[in-house]
Amino acid sequence: MDLVWPAGAEFDDRALLLSDALPVMEFELGVPVRLVREDPGTGPRWLCRVDPDHDGPAVLRRNGDLIESVGRTLDEMWETFSLRHTWLRTGQDTYAVDAADLTEAVDRIINEVRFSYPAFALRGLDWDQLCEHYAPKVLTADDPFAVCQEWVAQLGDAHTAVHAAPRPLPLPYKAFRSTFTDVPEGSAAWEAGVRPGWRLHAPHHDDIARRTGASPHMLPYLIGRRLLSSTGSQQWRAFGPGGEDVTWTEKPTGLPFGDLVTWQEDGRIRIKQWVANSGIAEALDTALTELGDCAELTLDLRGNAGGNVVLAWATRDRFLREETVLGSVRYCIDGKLSDPVPMIGTPSNGVRWGGRLTVLTDPMTYSASEDFLLGLQGLDHVRVVGEPSGGGSGRPRTVRLLPGWTLNISTVLTYDRNGHCVEGSGIPVNVSKQWR
Repeated sequence: MDLVWPAGAEFDDRALLLSDALPVMEFELGVPVRLVREDPGTGPRWLCRVDPDHDGPAVLRRNGDLIESVGRTLDEMWETFSLRHTWLRTGQDTYAVDAADLTEAVDRIINEVRFSYPAFALRGLDWDQLCEHYAPKVLTADDPFAVCQEWVAQLGDAHTAVHAAPRPLPLPYKAFRSTFTDVPEGSAAWEAGVRPGWRLHAPHHDDIARRTGASPHMLPYLIGRRLLSSTGSQQWRAFGPGGEDVTWTEKPTGLPFGDLVTWQEDGRIRIKQWVANSGIAEALDTALTELGDCAELTLDLRGNAGGNVVLAWATRDRFLREETVLGSVRYCIDGKLSDPVPMIGTPSNGVRWGGRLTVLTDPMTYSASEDFLLGLQGLDHVRVVGEPSGGGSGRPRTVRLLPGWTLNISTVLTYDRNGHCVEGSGIPVNVSKQWR
């Protein structure tokens, strides 16, 4: 089958994501799938169309050998790829619409997670038992959204969660629960006097903790991230070890403080977040060129919780020396895992690094940062120092619930080349070091 993806630069990044997903689509459809950028006009095809005149919500539909993903915008059309599992499960045309009521939203959580979540066995979870406990509670709760979050948090997976839309954005700080562990110099909290070791005023700590799911070693940091998140400007308060009590007003942007990429003459580079079209690639070109005389590079990914995976892949390829088996991936459809599919990396055609590489990680090195690291860890010229990464295989899909509610669901398990599963445990380190 030909997957016909639109031509044009604005579509290129997602074409790379689809290329990576071709094995799972072959697993789902039971036929070979190739990605093409022009419609051949005949044969089994999956046409992806952005049609400003499309009447109604984005839709994924099939008529014989012709499958169509149609939306008025690129984002709308792209949403249909999160609907693939729903379409496969129901065998019906599937529309990007909210649930009609709370009962339907609960049914979506039950069925969508059961169909595509890959880690029940890995985590020793009984989804039916969790549904029997939580579904009735949601339907009778004063705050059903909170109970839905608590329910899905039992999976212990930071990628799989019920979110508000729009989502609260994090401030540029890191905390272990309510205790600050990183306050960038010059930031608003720093200027107010806050330092690592101070405690955030967080009367809602227990409620947030109950509704947050992550791998055990990551969980305290993700709770801290959620405590330091909001949807708008607000006053924040913190207490120092000597009785200090300060407040400041700040609106989160979801971005780190300062430049996304920084480097020093001794070969230390820090990438704070994988943000597309932000100058990261150009900054790395400059950094790797300027540091070319260094024998070793130290890349700090601590606190980098992810972002654009295509950018992370492209950066990884700068450190490969030859075509490399990075690891493998297994997909989940109808509760069943596929056979492992090898993941292959190819050296970049751009500016590359030819020396040794040390990567610093912690439990908030997550998601796209783990995609960067997977396959580099274990190479002769690469060393990982710190704490294991957060442990998220990811490739999450998004399902609408009620207006303002969405459900994200992990769909794959990734493994390193030694067969170690990243999900839940993270990417191993060569040298263990506690940063707190």
